[in-house]
Amino acid sequence: MESTNLSFEGILAEVQKNQKSMTTSPHVALDYLNVSRRGWRVIERVNKLFDQYEVFSEPNFSNAWLYSSIEIKPKPKLSANKTMNEQEELDPTPRLSLLKAANIGTIRENHQGTGLLTVKKETKLSEAITLMLMHDYSQLPILSGIRDVDGIISWKSIGRALSLGKGCLTVNDCKDEVVILNYDEPLFNAVKFVLDKEVVLVRQKDKTISGIVTSTDIGEQFISLAEPFLIIEQIENHIRRMLDGKFTLDELRKSIDPSDKSREIKNLSDLTFGEYIKIIENPEKFEKLKLKIDRIVIIKQLEEVRKIRNDVMHFDPDGITPQGLELLRQTVNFFHTLSSTLKQKQQQ
Repeated sequence: MESTNLSFEGILAEVQKNQKSMTTSPHVALDYLNVSRRGWRVIERVNKLFDQYEVFSEPNFSNAWLYSSIEIKPKPKLSANKTMNEQEELDPTPRLSLLKAANIGTIRENHQGTGLLTVKKETKLSEAITLMLMHDYSQLPILSGIRDVDGIISWKSIGRALSLGKGCLTVNDCKDEVVILNYDEPLFNAVKFVLDKEVVLVRQKDKTISGIVTSTDIGEQFISLAEPFLIIEQIENHIRRMLDGKFTLDELRKSIDPSDKSREIKNLSDLTFGEYIKIIENPEKFEKLKLKIDRIVIIKQLEEVRKIRNDVMHFDPDGITPQGLELLRQTVNFFHTLSSTLKQKQQQ
């Protein structure tokens, strides 16, 4: 059943009341909560709403592509030998369904509109080549129906067939086999197939083919996930280098969270990011750094970095915002410039 004009919470209440599934989308939940990303806090809020109304989503809210369809279903009654830990909605594993390329959608009719662009076995090779050139694609799936896959045609398969002297009149004359993965395949498992085969097709729960994922798609996804981690690591390294040798172990130990006194501190690396900020925001300790920069300004910047770091470390399925990424880049560039300037002064 479609959700019509109900709010996200209205949909949950309707499913609980009628015990019938309804379809919505992750972005509807974000609009309702007035947020733009699925950070861990947002996922936690949605899961609490699911628990409140005794429902769950399929695919998992945190693993579905932001604009894909998810089905809100009544939560089944648990048997005596089944625990809540076995419920799918609590599984944090990133899935293939997160990728936009896995959710292209319904196959295009006559190559028009949006959706997955495909060809049939009897399609002339010249037509397939024209479509690949027109859309800048390296391959096209060969389907005889929305669920029936006959293979894939690519520049590589065409070149191989021609080099072997085959008469390639239709795509069936120069096709390759293709791997098909389910939409809920763990993302890291899917990576292995994509790297090995260069391309995979994605099959939804109803067996329809909904997407084509290439090594480029995987690369873009991992860059979006990995870049914030790498930048944050650089920022932390810069801060540690800036603080190194300026404080005694006793001073460092006084900087830790009072509720965590049992933690052993042997060097700077044992402190948290928040504790680095605590050191820098202390006027007396900041003086020891002998930096000609404004303490208040840098603290404000590092507080924003800390918030982004928390989201990154809890894995935001949508990645961080462009503004957040720009703030991280700005911060690491600042520290790089500061470090270079201090090094030049030391050499003079």
